[in-house]
Amino acid sequence: MDLIGYTCSYIPVELVSATGLRPYRLLHGDINLSKEGEKTVRVDACPLVKSNLSYIIKNKNKFAALIGSTGCDMARRMYDVAGELTDLPVYVINTPRTDNPTIYNEEIDWLVKQLEHLSGREFNNKLLASEINKWEKIHSRYHFIDQMRAASPSLVSTTEFHRAIAHYYQGEIDTKPEITEHVSDKPRVFLIGSSISYEANSILELIEQELRIVGDFNCGLSRILNIKITERSLAGLKEAYYNQPPCIFKRPNVKFYDWIRTKIAALDCVGIVAWTLDYCDIYEFELSTIEKSFNLPVLRIRSDFSYQNLSQLRTRIAAFGEMLCSRI
Repeated sequence: MDLIGYTCSYIPVELVSATGLRPYRLLHGDINLSKEGEKTVRVDACPLVKSNLSYIIKNKNKFAALIGSTGCDMARRMYDVAGELTDLPVYVINTPRTDNPTIYNEEIDWLVKQLEHLSGREFNNKLLASEINKWEKIHSRYHFIDQMRAASPSLVSTTEFHRAIAHYYQGEIDTKPEITEHVSDKPRVFLIGSSISYEANSILELIEQELRIVGDFNCGLSRILNIKITERSLAGLKEAYYNQPPCIFKRPNVKFYDWIRTKIAALDCVGIVAWTLDYCDIYEFELSTIEKSFNLPVLRIRSDFSYQNLSQLRTRIAAFGEMLCSRI
């Protein structure tokens, strides 16, 4: 039991790591796990939730605890079910849907107390500063790769970046990322939408046969690299994690659109790939607004983690790539 499973970018990895246990981001997306999850939640549940729930149940002996958030209603339900079907301690923090840092700060204070009790450690500023410094060094490895894929021309694919950063999310902090450089002049696109699972690498590879993803706003990729901690303390963690690029569910979500717009312009993107999972209502409701807001062609990809429509998807991606090339 050396893992603490967590799901949300608003949960500071430094606090999880301060327990002495290994943070493990629950980002599993496998069709077999998803089908297995239908035994415990509704068929029309998010496939990521179904996959993660199955993974937790199958591997419960590896986990010491689980930490979730209220950002997504279905993810919140996942923790209810996990608590019912396992003996694992489950902690869920409230991430406010409006701009309310007071609520978030109080939730983090509560989480600290729970983790101190779980680990038997006092989360003083010396310990937290040490954890912040440790994870900042790890971040720097992935910042470098991220800058290479954002370069013009792009030097590293998002497929390679995803393979590398999976080690970060699984808490394998001693593993140095290995990448293969591959210069690309394919149309530069921005990836946006639902979480990118560990098993989704083949889909990224399929996309990048025709396009080059040079930036993203997806849990499971580079989002954590935009969390800037200026004060090495609990207060500094709260401020940095709360002020990260905001989730689309925040209301009003003007800051979300402003941040994406700035990134797309800085990266010279000529198109957007919108990746959504089945029943991910948060993004499905926003797709029309996304298309209108950025004035760029959008390729919609919807997935349940199966590969039944792979040939059709390949054709759609190729057509999108041709269209973008004709506009450059």
